[in-house]
Amino acid sequence: MKRNHRIIKTVLAVAISFAMLTPNVPGAEAYATTNKKISISMIGKYDSADKAAIRDIDLDAKKIRFRNHSTGKTYTLDYDNTSMMYDAWEAPLSPSLLEIGQVVDVKFLKSTKHITSLVVAKDAWAINDTRDHELVRADKTAKVKGELYNMDARTLVMAEGEPALAEDVLGTDKIKVYGVDDDIYSVVVTSGHGYVSLSSDTVEDRSLVGAWLELDNEVIYKISPNMMLSAPEGEYNLQILGNGANYQSKVSISRNKETVVDTSDITISKPKEGLVTFEITPSEAEVFVDGEKQLTDVPVSIRYGYHNLKIMADGYITQNRYLKVGTAKSVVQIELEKEDSGSPGKSSSAASDYSSTNKKDKNSSSSASVATIPKSSAAASVATVSANSDKPKAKDRVIEGYKIYVEEPEDTEVYFDGSYIGMTPASFTKVSGTHEVTLRRDGYKTKSYRVNIDDSEDNAFYKFPDLKKEEKESDKEEKSDKSSDAATKASTEKPADASKDKTTDDSANKATTDKPSDSSTMASTGKKDDSGTTATTAKSDSAGKDKTESAKEEATDPSNSGGKTNKQDEDSKDNSESGNSKDKKDNSDAANTASGEKDET
Repeated sequence: MKRNHRIIKTVLAVAISFAMLTPNVPGAEAYATTNKKISISMIGKYDSADKAAIRDIDLDAKKIRFRNHSTGKTYTLDYDNTSMMYDAWEAPLSPSLLEIGQVVDVKFLKSTKHITSLVVAKDAWAINDTRDHELVRADKTAKVKGELYNMDARTLVMAEGEPALAEDVLGTDKIKVYGVDDDIYSVVVTSGHGYVSLSSDTVEDRSLVGAWLELDNEVIYKISPNMMLSAPEGEYNLQILGNGANYQSKVSISRNKETVVDTSDITISKPKEGLVTFEITPSEAEVFVDGEKQLTDVPVSIRYGYHNLKIMADGYITQNRYLKVGTAKSVVQIELEKEDSGSPGKSSSAASDYSSTNKKDKNSSSSASVATIPKSSAAASVATVSANSDKPKAKDRVIEGYKIYVEEPEDTEVYFDGSYIGMTPASFTKVSGTHEVTLRRDGYKTKSYRVNIDDSEDNAFYKFPDLKKEEKESDKEEKSDKSSDAATKASTEKPADASKDKTTDDSANKATTDKPSDSSTMASTGKKDDSGTTATTAKSDSAGKDKTESAKEEATDPSNSGGKTNKQDEDSKDNSESGNSKDKKDNSDAANTASGEKDET
């Protein structure tokens, strides 16, 4: 028995010694290493970093889309409770407080597309809600509040939650601009525009053409045949004054909607006239009202309404303004500004030194002053507003013998700066400068573009995207019912079928986005536009080529580190939100291509 115990002890001792002397097994080392990797915390770890603008925020799915300004590409990252987010002062920030267009510094793991940290960029700036902007220029710049910035196809432009082009932003739109140094990273439309037209420009066999339409002090426009003008969305006091009309009404302008003013409510009376006395310094200055020379320092009879006023004198800056007459007697006092010795012939729409003493006529309780046009019509005044802008269009010049041709979309009404031109294909005299082209067709959404026309002596040709169909209330209800039915069906559908449907959707999405759309070509004058966005002076073939190259570039990594983002579902969502594929190609797809709007896969 004792012998057996000794044998057992000896065997155990040998086994233990053997185990201690045996080298580590490779499999065991691999297993230990694997366990070690799993146990390492990845919180705070990252392999990629970007300075980008926020394109979209999905709080439910916990996803954020970014626009990399360096490459102009869009990609999507996930976030969770381990993703650290801070404002510019390094205070903790909730994702719900992030804003579209905001410039941020984001760090992430390329392999998992997971946000490690996101900080609102300290070196970024923002300009809030301004209409003082000029985004469509031929030199890859934009002017905002009088300052010049760099802006090209990489800049993110957002309107109503969708990507847009700089041409889509009108002068009446309010925008918020984000950037770093001299570069604009994003432009977000915060308040858009609608349209105003008249049910008829004839009342009681009397034409309203030549009378003036005013929306508070926002829009002042001389009525033209079959006109339709853009106006900022909001509530207004509308006034039609002139040609015997003195009509006032409240109107509501909705974004992208047309408001038709019922002119049958207007009563025509014999045009009234008021006595206006012009007191101008210097005394030798000449005054012209609607092109006719007027006497100064004595009352002159002028019809009620708006008039073009021009005041000029040798050695002084010429003033071009609007005169509004609305009372029996009034006085207008203006002091001209002397010219600089180095700038002869200069013209201005406002004097920096002027008199506004509200001098009253002995027999009148009304007065005239140099200011913006007041909301009330009970005074004659001089203002510095133009038909559709708060600044004169100094660059406008008629290019004699040359025309602007609008060829597409077909069978569509064309308006140029609010004036009706005709049905496409249409042509009209070429006028240089920044202008507004509006397209209208029954049953479709009215669309406007801001275009920059050069002063070269050649014709300009424009081809705009097709208009989107207007959804009726019945169509919306039917679409909602179908969506509800589809959701019910999806909840009972087999996984295999759902997968098959998804494959079909992805194929359709690929067919829509992979093929460059020629509809992004907006104009062609035989010269290439340097603006980098949808061309206003580029050849159609050249624009198509640029778009093809842009589509090819989208196969590259959107981030600085070369990471890729698989986001077909998001692309499919973007493509489906605007309706059928044709409408998408003709509208948003052009914006997507011009701005690199396609997630990397």
